[in-house]
Amino acid sequence: MIQMALTVGFGKVKITPRPGIRLGGYAHRLGKPSTMVHDDLYAKILLISGKGGELALVQLDLLGLYLKDSSEVKGIVGKALGIRPSNVIVASTHTHSAPETIIPMWPNTIPYTESERAMYNEWFRGMLKVVEDASRSMKIIDNAQLSVGSAKVEGLCFNRTFKGGPINDELTLIGISGGGLRILIASYACHPVCNTDLGISADYPGAFYRYLEDKGFEAIFLTGADGDIDPVRKGREYMSSIGLRLGEASLGAFKTLKPINQVELSLSKISIKLPTRAPPPLSRAEARFKEAYSRVTAEGGLPREPDESMWRNPSYVNLLYSDEEYELAKLGVRNVEASVNIIELGDVLIVTIPGEPFVESEFKIKKHASSLGFPRALVVGYVDDYVGYIPVKDAFRVGAYEARLARWSIVDEDAEEILVEGVLNELRR
Repeated sequence: MIQMALTVGFGKVKITPRPGIRLGGYAHRLGKPSTMVHDDLYAKILLISGKGGELALVQLDLLGLYLKDSSEVKGIVGKALGIRPSNVIVASTHTHSAPETIIPMWPNTIPYTESERAMYNEWFRGMLKVVEDASRSMKIIDNAQLSVGSAKVEGLCFNRTFKGGPINDELTLIGISGGGLRILIASYACHPVCNTDLGISADYPGAFYRYLEDKGFEAIFLTGADGDIDPVRKGREYMSSIGLRLGEASLGAFKTLKPINQVELSLSKISIKLPTRAPPPLSRAEARFKEAYSRVTAEGGLPREPDESMWRNPSYVNLLYSDEEYELAKLGVRNVEASVNIIELGDVLIVTIPGEPFVESEFKIKKHASSLGFPRALVVGYVDDYVGYIPVKDAFRVGAYEARLARWSIVDEDAEEILVEGVLNELRR
């Protein structure tokens, strides 16, 4: 078979904020400002153009983006590249050591000050500008060649929701080469939660980039279906260890990647309505929050220093969730729309989810995709929007963290099956 050549563009730029900005993803940071930069955050822009159409992938070292912000990124990148914004995909790695682009923690207990909000807005506007500049100045590769493969990387993660439950230890790789440039798109399902202090960091995807850069590769990281998957340890030493393991596995697999023959690019989009759980009435939610806040205040208030051990104190846990319920009651969220992208690159399938799918959902999608003629399928989270965790029904039955009502967990127990069936229906079509 003849391998079809594509035109590919690539650009990258630092989007690291200055210390002082709040970091997202961990409630135990108590809204404290960041104090240092451990390693830089990046935006990577990849343009693929060939038979069937064109697609731009924007990968950001961020916790996530809501639809409003990702739409702004799409508009800016689309205009810079001369393509439709609908052909731009915005993926976040979900590092928990980047700005609070989604779910600002403790919004009623520790709200943003005017200066904190101004600092965030200044960084965000600056990020948009450098992403636009990188899109306009990207390196173009004519006659680029695509290849695909995978490697097993075992022992890094565990299923935090179900003891001994499934994990996906497959590192999937798409290679792009030509014009003296080698790019590896890598997808792995493990929460980037190793770094827990007040330092800015891309977490283990950043360590992965640095390893490959030293070997002459550019890297794009797509976080897989990791809604219930965590690293077996935390800390910056283990962060580096994950990056090293994934980097070594990528180099080992690179020589065995198989060409993607007869590449025809296809992008389809579907919107799936997911049912949500109703928060308490506003008056009741407000009363619960005030009661919880008063209790913590009477006990001496929140601790001075961030410490994960604080979550053994039921008063702190109660305050966090009553704050979340109060915020949800004010927002009045009912149903949410999950915007799903289905990308075909020859016989490679990429399904993107705007939230945190469980690994069990990925296995369902991949099984059916294989029966429909897609031997290689990726399920990627944190793309284009953030609707929170999408837990499987059993997570609700066991009372898992991911299923407890909060802004990061608003869908009901039927949502996962509705989402998966919607994806499968589109694949069948």
